[in-house]
Amino acid sequence: MDSNCRTCMFSKIEKEQLQKNIEEYIDCLSPEERTGERLYKERLELCLECSNFFNGLCRICGCFVSARAAKIRSYCPGIPKRW
Repeated sequence: MDSNCRTCMFSKIEKEQLQKNIEEYIDCLSPEERTGERLYKERLELCLECSNFFNGLCRICGCFVSARAAKIRSYCPGIPKRW
């Protein structure tokens, strides 16, 4: 197991707990920081179609795509950007 790999690191944590933590993080974003529900879903759909999406993570930057998609000022790290 690679200690620098986020997927490996988080494999020790139960997936349900990890998802709960991400959802709590998103819920804590202020309305000014957070995307609307429609934009959030559009971004997630684009991420899910991307070849750099892997187990909820972006292979380009290593972020949790659901957290990145929820932040209004965030953008796709891909070239070209998907959103």
